[in-house]
Amino acid sequence: MAGEPDGTLCDWREIADAEAWQGLLLGNGLSINVWERFGYRSLMEQAAEEHLTDADRALFDGTTNFERVLADVNTAVRVAEAVGVDAGQLYERYQSIQRALGHAVRQVHLARARVPAKTLATIRAVMASSEWVFTTSYDLLIYWAMGYGGKYRPFKDHFRYGGRCEFDPHRHSVYEGEVPVYYLHGALHLVVGGSGTTWKQVGSLQTILDQFGQPIDGDSQARPLLVTEGSAQDKLRAIEANDYLAHGLEQLRALDLPLVVFGSNLGPQDEHLVTALGEHPSRPLAISMRAASRPELLVRQSEIFLRLKAERIYFYDASTHPLGAPGLAAPRP
Repeated sequence: MAGEPDGTLCDWREIADAEAWQGLLLGNGLSINVWERFGYRSLMEQAAEEHLTDADRALFDGTTNFERVLADVNTAVRVAEAVGVDAGQLYERYQSIQRALGHAVRQVHLARARVPAKTLATIRAVMASSEWVFTTSYDLLIYWAMGYGGKYRPFKDHFRYGGRCEFDPHRHSVYEGEVPVYYLHGALHLVVGGSGTTWKQVGSLQTILDQFGQPIDGDSQARPLLVTEGSAQDKLRAIEANDYLAHGLEQLRALDLPLVVFGSNLGPQDEHLVTALGEHPSRPLAISMRAASRPELLVRQSEIFLRLKAERIYFYDASTHPLGAPGLAAPRP
């Protein structure tokens, strides 16, 4: 139960009713439980192996953050155009990196038809039982689960304005009965235009993967909104530079309700999440972990406990939570 770390994990069923859990933060562990190929080390490694040219790789300069690199090239394009310099080569690099990212993601992602109905129903039910949902995963599992059964209610993602499902930073109220869902690191179906406006791709759920990374008519500088592998500082910079991402992180910071973390190890690369969760020390937290030796768990628990400075943290076995059940895995081909 809650208290000082002791290297043990409780069963989720022992704490499910211990607090009025109203917030939910989902990490990539959920995705990996459904499809193990989501566990690859980084998009950069996958893309560099087959798709990035030498000129593309030179622009990364030690970072693996596609969002940051694409944003930097985007800025360079605007500056070149403003001073009358030919931006042709910059456009070429931008489009090449965008295509490489699209290829890498599509290579590891599974098709909608491959996800068991039970899996989507379970994810949807867990999300619907919460009042606030946050996710750092950029795959489409959450998106598909929200629409499972043919309707999105009670979920609200704030993309519904401007004629093309845009996010309006001045219109983001949440009303009674709605469950807001925030993609803290972006997602495959989200796009940010050259003007900085963020919107979601719409259409058949089966074709979202085909749309990902493709040029957007009328906006040559539009790019996928993804905050990929990188340092916590790089992630925070990318988040704060986008109205939608910044809004989502601010909602996590402001939430003072009991919150369940599933599938996120809250490591150094996610220090911005740890800082946000630490805004309300009296708020109970339940954090999932995979089973390991007691000394290993004690080290990990102590490290998280000290960084969060929370008064009550429950560490529970991920496999005992509905989202950690082995029966959710999609069958291999």
